[in-house]
Amino acid sequence: MVDSFTLQSLVISALIIFSILSSKLFFRFGFPILLIFLVFGMMSGSDGPGGIEFSDYAMAQSIGIFALIYILFLGGLESEWDSLKSFLAVGIRLSVLGSILTALILGVIIHFLFPVLGYLESFLLGSIVSSTDAASVFNIFKTGSSSIPVHLKKIIEFESGSNDAVGVLLTTIFMSLIVANTKFDGFQFARFFVMQVLVGVMMGYSFGMVILYLMNSVKLGYDGLYLVFIIASVPFIYAVSTVFQGNGFLSVYIAGIIIGRKRFIHKKSILRFLNGYVWILQIGMFLCFGLLVFPSRLTNIWLPGLSIGVLLILVARPISVFLSLWGVKLPFREKLFISWVGLRGASPIILATFPIAQGLAWGDLLFHIVFFVVLVSLLIQGSLIQKVAKWLGIAKETNPQIFQPTDFDNIEFPGMTLQELIVPYEALVVDKALYEIKLPGDSHILLIARGEQYLIPSGNTQIRGGDVIWVLAKDEVMGELGRTFMAIV
Repeated sequence: MVDSFTLQSLVISALIIFSILSSKLFFRFGFPILLIFLVFGMMSGSDGPGGIEFSDYAMAQSIGIFALIYILFLGGLESEWDSLKSFLAVGIRLSVLGSILTALILGVIIHFLFPVLGYLESFLLGSIVSSTDAASVFNIFKTGSSSIPVHLKKIIEFESGSNDAVGVLLTTIFMSLIVANTKFDGFQFARFFVMQVLVGVMMGYSFGMVILYLMNSVKLGYDGLYLVFIIASVPFIYAVSTVFQGNGFLSVYIAGIIIGRKRFIHKKSILRFLNGYVWILQIGMFLCFGLLVFPSRLTNIWLPGLSIGVLLILVARPISVFLSLWGVKLPFREKLFISWVGLRGASPIILATFPIAQGLAWGDLLFHIVFFVVLVSLLIQGSLIQKVAKWLGIAKETNPQIFQPTDFDNIEFPGMTLQELIVPYEALVVDKALYEIKLPGDSHILLIARGEQYLIPSGNTQIRGGDVIWVLAKDEVMGELGRTFMAIV
């Protein structure tokens, strides 16, 4: 007799493994990977062939929040601050003004299309789907949109990582108005908004600086404890910020940016682990959300779900983007592309569980409508991002590149940098052995790439034109090294 734990372990692990292997096939046809996990979750639920009973919205909400905070934290770590800071103002305008405009515009449209919903209910639905989703955006940029210009990626990633605060704010406000049946209080709205954003930013910045200091100052007895420390810090930041009425999602994203822009011990290995860890969380989260959905109910709401999804993509999102970016010097086609990459995913589904938790009678119906809107967004927007980029003429041609050993963590060697140098064909050092080349002190030639070959150099290794040389050296001698290898005959 197989016990329940063994059976559950078998079913869940088999579902995850099958989903991962299947996603490779579907990805070739341009489907977003996270959409595959949603669909597999639906098919595995009580209303599908899998027959797995799961209807715990509170647990699904907790799983979603837990996964999302790590997704946002990793997104902040990998944000590349030097590339992001030039477009920070644009990202903030999209995050705040863009989300509010999306909610209001879509709310008005929903009310006129479906008058059975009052203005408050319509604005609540608009608010739930107002924020773009960090999980979907980060995932699709990592897996299939490498030719998108970097500055557009950074703008869109920052928007999706920071606008959850606005989505939570709007959802909470309209839900409170519906439950309390009270009039709108502009002062309370402003106070709640300022507290959410201000406390969220302050907590994120403060904890980011503290964690960075502790990572580089405290010598732990075992290297693996640094990873455990980072893993435990993420929910701690979220919880403390939430307790003090800040937005926890914003806090962990800001903390990730603060930590990621500096060097810290074992940075590369921690990032590698977090990437795998976040993948597990994303898969579990989207499978869990899929299990909550009854496909038979989607057939009854497909028309309003499809209508709202299409209007969100083609009307509400573009209008809100162009209005919020009014006066910003970005080409029209880039603004149009930003309008298109307004992916919905985990964030709206998590917010859609709030009305159910509040006991609203029509909360389950609203959840299924939001889920259908997410499916429409991922299927239409997600699968066409690369094609839209090419159609707008903003996709850059990418050439396959050889592996580059930039995965180097030199926190133990302060002031030293790993630099790539390409030797010109007419350089003075061509055909000379390394021992013949006068190199400055505090410099080490680590590796030479020649065509498809990699050479571990010795003193007798001769330099050839076109060689790619990786050198580890003190920052102050890097200029001299460059002049040595780049000098032309």
